[in-house]
Amino acid sequence: MRFLADPHEIETAVSELLDKCKSLRWAVAWASHNLPLFDKLKTHQGKIEQLSVGIHFYQTHPDFIGTFIDNPCVQFVMNPDGVFHPKLYLFEHKDGSWDCITGSPNFTHGGFSSNSEVAVCFDSNDVDAADAYAKIDSSLNEFFAKGKSLSPKDLSAYRQIWKRQQRRLASLSGTYSPPTKKTKPKKSPLDVPLFIMEWSEYYESVKEDTEHTTEGRLAVLEEALRLFSAHQHFHEMDDKHRNSIAGFRRSQEIDWLWFGSMKGAFAFKKLVNQNDHQVSAALDEIPLTGEVTHSHFDRYVSVLRHAFSDGGLATATASRLLAMKRPDYFVCLDSKNQNKLCEAFQIPKSVDLDDYWEKVVERLIDSNWWNADQPQDPQQKRIWLGRAAFLDVLFYEPD
Repeated sequence: MRFLADPHEIETAVSELLDKCKSLRWAVAWASHNLPLFDKLKTHQGKIEQLSVGIHFYQTHPDFIGTFIDNPCVQFVMNPDGVFHPKLYLFEHKDGSWDCITGSPNFTHGGFSSNSEVAVCFDSNDVDAADAYAKIDSSLNEFFAKGKSLSPKDLSAYRQIWKRQQRRLASLSGTYSPPTKKTKPKKSPLDVPLFIMEWSEYYESVKEDTEHTTEGRLAVLEEALRLFSAHQHFHEMDDKHRNSIAGFRRSQEIDWLWFGSMKGAFAFKKLVNQNDHQVSAALDEIPLTGEVTHSHFDRYVSVLRHAFSDGGLATATASRLLAMKRPDYFVCLDSKNQNKLCEAFQIPKSVDLDDYWEKVVERLIDSNWWNADQPQDPQQKRIWLGRAAFLDVLFYEPD
């Protein structure tokens, strides 16, 4: 018996036995396709006698399923009692001998590279090998019987759910996008203070506004809410109010340049002054109340880009409008706050509109302060209703 102390040692042992064996019988909780052993398994696909792969929690990559979907010796375990969680690799040889590796690694890139994994390798020459083989044989047969073949329709449905699941899993890992070899999380959410900050601490931080006033900021957000509530569509507002929402003007009562001044966004200003209905149609994709989803955001961006057919749509421009309509979900990300905000969230400072949702919105709506219940205190409630936009207070850098 050998103790395999790290994933690379385990990978080497599996690879060597895969080359040597006559047939293999495996059972793993989940599997992927982005590892060298996957390519070797494809090469030796004729050696597969039984391969049981779990797809519980939608962790198995759909491309792995697609590769083996027509192989009757590969079964997928969808809905067992409890969680299908074995990691058992049996290799049988022409002379009747066998080797078995069992431990912690699944058949994934992480399992054979970056994860902390251990396993043991034992064989037909070890003490009590016959008894061990009988139990392994029984377990593998039981696992295989729990599985089923999948149809192309099954795979299509699985792939859609898998894509949605990846966003959730990535957020838990701290990456908020499917992990790759090049994008590994530098810190977990628990290591990022802005994630774990409670509402009381967040409230005390944002109400201490050294550059502007809390009441002045609230006046902007509350008047924006009044305007959106009074007009079904942005294009129905008069010129003054559209320019206010867009961040082009100040009035004696309200400084609309707070939460992102757009005075220098000339292409945007032209569209607003022309009352371009595509800008209005884009904002129609964002509901005024209730949950805002990634799909809402994607449709908003798609329509808004049509308005900026000649280019010039900046993240600051798009996020300014979003922060005015839904300050509970969006913060205007501009040159005044982007560097410090990205640093606080442990994300690259090159955020653009294509990854604004994944890198900014998904992070803030996972934060403790964002998920706090609506406060009873009237002043706290007012800020809570605009809590995402109020991030600007923490990270605003004056000239």
